[in-house]
Amino acid sequence: MPSRSMSSPPARPRSGRRLRATFALSVAVLAIGGCTATGTAAGTGTATGTESATPPTAVTAAPSSVPGSAELDLAPGWDEQGDGEILPDADLTPGDLAGMLRLQATATSTSTSCRPDTVALSLTFADAAMGHRYGVLEVVNTSSVACSVQGYPWIGARGAWGSSFQLAAEQRDPIDQAATQDQVMLAPGASAVANVEWTGELAGAESEPISLLVLQLTSDGEATGHPVSAESAGIGVPDTGIDIGMMTTVRIGPLRAESAED
Repeated sequence: MPSRSMSSPPARPRSGRRLRATFALSVAVLAIGGCTATGTAAGTGTATGTESATPPTAVTAAPSSVPGSAELDLAPGWDEQGDGEILPDADLTPGDLAGMLRLQATATSTSTSCRPDTVALSLTFADAAMGHRYGVLEVVNTSSVACSVQGYPWIGARGAWGSSFQLAAEQRDPIDQAATQDQVMLAPGASAVANVEWTGELAGAESEPISLLVLQLTSDGEATGHPVSAESAGIGVPDTGIDIGMMTTVRIGPLRAESAED
């Protein structure tokens, strides 16, 4: 089992989709349509499509973190598959999914925010170094109109045995320490990406494997689940090789426009 100690990430991890210096990561998650937010917003906005007017920017909170649970805090038998029936991932309600989130997203929704039904999501394993895994979470606008994303999304996870993983979670870009919460307007077909790192207590052959990544794009938006697998850890293959386990530490950066170098 890899150590919980953290080490500095490599300068440029390799990837099937080239990661830039600010790194990018691919999983897709939920976005929210909602009311127009008011207040002072952080970020100046990054356009990836043609807009005739300045879109509203979300109110953003400071990034935060939450510690994971210690083994002694978990219920007896947490590391063994039970005999009871497991509720399928597809039958989980939005409330069930929200209860698996370890942190809230930092941005509120606006009238231009991407909705869960207008995006496609994926998480691509990019590289590994000294017990650390690096990936790219990607959000693609699949609708016919532009929509926006902004700030740090948040993540939770469910295991194949039905457990809600007690992740240690941190909203901090693992590659670009100067990353900011700029708004990203996505034209139809355009993508936003976020750097992701997971380390510490990684899932092994005898551990409960991950089956569902739970995502939230805005703090007042609905959580959604995205199927992933720990199997087939091929670099550059979306949604596979994700060996996140019950007490894994996960770090995620803010969403940003995907560039030609990614």
